[in-house]
Amino acid sequence: MSLHDPHAEQRLLKLIRKIKTWKKGNERAPHKPLLLLLALGRVQRGEPRWVRFSEVEDKLRGLLRSYGPPRKSHQPELPFWHLQSDHLWQIPRGEELKKRKGKPLPLIAELRRAAKGGFPSNMDELLREDPEFLRQVTRTLLDEHFPTSYHEDLLTAVGLEVSGPPARRDPDFRGQVLNAYGYQCAVCGLDPRLDGMSTALEAAHLRWHSHGGPSTVENGICLCPLHHKGLDLGMVGISPKHRVVISSRLHGGEATEASFGRYHDQLLRGPVHGYPPVLPEYVKWHAQQVFKSPPRR
Repeated sequence: MSLHDPHAEQRLLKLIRKIKTWKKGNERAPHKPLLLLLALGRVQRGEPRWVRFSEVEDKLRGLLRSYGPPRKSHQPELPFWHLQSDHLWQIPRGEELKKRKGKPLPLIAELRRAAKGGFPSNMDELLREDPEFLRQVTRTLLDEHFPTSYHEDLLTAVGLEVSGPPARRDPDFRGQVLNAYGYQCAVCGLDPRLDGMSTALEAAHLRWHSHGGPSTVENGICLCPLHHKGLDLGMVGISPKHRVVISSRLHGGEATEASFGRYHDQLLRGPVHGYPPVLPEYVKWHAQQVFKSPPRR
């Protein structure tokens, strides 16, 4: 594979798009994409190809806690080891590591003691020599695995700088959702207008667009930027009876209580004009895959 080879780039992008993620129903598993983003940040900063598992374990666990689905515990060793099966990651002499009884995964102590991983040499060289390709790979991972409200925070968390717009979404989605909800935030009622034009309102996907959520009113909610971010991060949820739910894991002072806590168990505003409410299947997906339970009492 030669550097600046468009065919090589397309082959690698194809591998990126075909990452084998853990599947169980509609559950999301961003473990491998998060490890890849973390490794891309290292490449962009000119850090060595190989990184020890012990160096990234806590960082990757923190990313899973912040940007992964709600779980009692997180296992950064899983993507570090299993990404090898996607031909995007190598662990030198990994076959020599002592394995768990009856399983191909090494003991966690073995990974911490001796395991190091990195991109295959041809991929590593291409990413280092072609910054634009690195940005393209990064955008692909972000657009296919995370909502747009995550992107900037996630880039900061992994130490990546990427210019250019995110993937294009349905241009009619925002207008349809804002109209359905009467141009007001469904949580707090914010409805600012500048010279008669509605501003500072966004159309949020309940089931993320990156995870098969359609750009339809049945999967959309009109929110202000604050509560849109809260919805995507799991601070804000929706009950089956369409009431606002605030996670008990959210803590803060008076301003946080005024911005979030006060709306707990409040009926969600809208939709109006005969538009349908969000469908139960999308409410359930968000509750299981995003909301940081348990809810406040």
